[in-house]
Amino acid sequence: MAYKLSVEVFGDGENPDDPSHWGFTINKPPNPYGDLLHVRTLDAKGMFFQFEPRLRTRLNTQQALGLCVISTLTDQQRQRATQIVANEEAPKDGKRNCQDWVLSTLIALEIEELVPPGTSEFWKEMIGKPARHVRGAVGTNWIALRKF
Repeated sequence: MAYKLSVEVFGDGENPDDPSHWGFTINKPPNPYGDLLHVRTLDAKGMFFQFEPRLRTRLNTQQALGLCVISTLTDQQRQRATQIVANEEAPKDGKRNCQDWVLSTLIALEIEELVPPGTSEFWKEMIGKPARHVRGAVGTNWIALRKF
């Protein structure tokens, strides 16, 4: 069975000063566990982030609202995608956040043809939008983990 690469959305993002947190999840449905690959905040005021993999974690953990499935991967593609995600530099400039990091990573994944063409352009338009807007924009690719 194939793996699903998704963008996982945490928090409703209704407050522009507190946007939704985004990260990547790779899992093998219908398994409720997957690998969360994201950057976590080390200094919220300075927006200093560090890459943090959380392997074999429940998909509906913490404040996760939902997943947007963006690609289906073979085991070899999953390994390559994980490597690309892990190698993408976390924001440390005080300007970019986790959403910007996801966008940069999607560009790298798109270059390697691990996500469909246009994926990064779509997610560029989602930056700063509340989770409900993202859910509406992705349509049937949204997997709800929590009602909001």
